[in-house]
Amino acid sequence: MYNNTDKEELRNKLFAKYFEVEEGVNATELVDKLSFIPEIWDKLHTLCENNIEYFDEYSSIDDIKLLNHNEKKYLILKLHIYRYIIIDIERKESITEEQFRNNFDERFFVSNFNARKTINNDSLKFYDVEKYDGNMEELLDFYTENEQVLNLSKKIHYVLKIDDVWTYFHIDFIKACAQLSFETRDQFLYEQLYLRYDLTPSRMQDAQNKIGIEKMKEMFQKIKEIKIPQEAIPSDLYKEYLIKYNEEEKNKIYTKV
Repeated sequence: MYNNTDKEELRNKLFAKYFEVEEGVNATELVDKLSFIPEIWDKLHTLCENNIEYFDEYSSIDDIKLLNHNEKKYLILKLHIYRYIIIDIERKESITEEQFRNNFDERFFVSNFNARKTINNDSLKFYDVEKYDGNMEELLDFYTENEQVLNLSKKIHYVLKIDDVWTYFHIDFIKACAQLSFETRDQFLYEQLYLRYDLTPSRMQDAQNKIGIEKMKEMFQKIKEIKIPQEAIPSDLYKEYLIKYNEEEKNKIYTKV
């Protein structure tokens, strides 16, 4: 049986593994160079707040894609789990519930949006299709102008393990936040540290009683020093990081001259 001393020791060993990495990208530098990604998603979120009923600052967007389906082109927003907005590009209007039921099936969303399968994957009974009430041209122009950024990988999920115990460092570019977790399968160790996008502590924390406030403060300071190996960063995000890094280095040279 584990005890509290074991729990603290496990957590400390897992946390220490992040600092064994010598070659990698500093996490703070990485989020700084890629900050243009959550900025674009935030602008899309504002468009949705202004033009979708019951969509507010606490609502989420999971994805947006331009897809061909049954010889038609659609701009599709995945808002949350089974909640979608589907815009007919040719007609520049949201499709109706009837059009949705007649032209789509669950396999389309499982394939294109990694949707959760229900018992019968032909069923759409759990799905909601909603309407975009705003200026369609504005939304379509926004997507076209920012398509490359919106199609970049949306997360970094960096996992380290010691036997059957693990920790992960997760950065979400859509929601502009991060999280560092320590876990075991039986949830003996199940602790999360929540971070803002710039890797400063979020105001919402629930591990104070498990970890202790002083230890948490120490960990939050150290998190800024974490290096993420290149292989743990999606290749498209690493490419964008290098572009921004090289641009800034050139600017430094020009400024000195």
